Amino acid sequence: MKSGFISIVGRPNVGKSTLMNKLVKEKVAIVSDKAGTTRDQIKGIVNIGENQYIFVDTPGIHKPKHLLGEHMTDIALETLNNTDLIIFMLDGTKEISTGDIFVNEHIRESTSPVIAVINKIDKMNDEQIKEKIDEIKEKLGEFSDIITLTAEYSIGIHKIFEVAEGYLSNDVWFYPEDYYTDLPVNKIVVETVREKILHNTKDEIPHSVAVEIINVETKKNIRKYDVNIYVERESQKGIIIGKEGLMLKKIGIEARHEIEALIELKVNLKLWVKVKKKWRKNKQFLNEMGYKVKNKK
Repeated sequence: MKSGFISIVGRPNVGKSTLMNKLVKEKVAIVSDKAGTTRDQIKGIVNIGENQYIFVDTPGIHKPKHLLGEHMTDIALETLNNTDLIIFMLDGTKEISTGDIFVNEHIRESTSPVIAVINKIDKMNDEQIKEKIDEIKEKLGEFSDIITLTAEYSIGIHKIFEVAEGYLSNDVWFYPEDYYTDLPVNKIVVETVREKILHNTKDEIPHSVAVEIINVETKKNIRKYDVNIYVERESQKGIIIGKEGLMLKKIGIEARHEIEALIELKVNLKLWVKVKKKWRKNKQFLNEMGYKVKNKK
């Protein structure tokens, strides 16, 4: 039996969470087209034969603008030295950016082996793929391997298992056979509500949204969740609630259906929207919400 930890890193919004979900074949990480969707380290577990692959989705590595951003970047950087293999994910349809170079600089400080993954090859021809590989080598340096795939359609993702197998370093499995993530159910509930907010409010609500369960009550065939949604401005509160409460109702219905499928119980989901000004810069509030902010020296 073999197992290993494989970290998926990259700049924000390159498809890390989409890749994670496709590898695990379950919805582990929430997905949106907004940079910075993932805020914490999320593990997805895949068992194939005698091998256990533990994929670690991380927030996009970036130069933070507030305490929440510091937390997200710290979480991502912490994984770099505590992993058997690093997957450095790149968007094949875009030129190597300063953001990619920033991530690469941190990766090079790690002692872990690194493979580069070029995503979105369905939008590229053979010549463009070759040019992208050459660009990566020129601007980012050499890697243990370079893999091409399209996460959204699961094109080529089998290559990751083939390459990663050679880096599995542990002789035991860390999780039971029926696990596909180590996330607690309540955390999945919180993330599901946040995802529905991102999907439904588009660019009107940036990442100034936090979600907190304030009460859970389970009866014979139903579970009740009372949930607070925090935003930074009154105008954002109005957008989430919507005209006559229709937006909040839509968010609640979509989240409830997904949660019911997960826990196989009827769900009563009650949502409240509250304003917490500048919460992303409020260390005490961030810690209360589970975003542990380090004391900087």
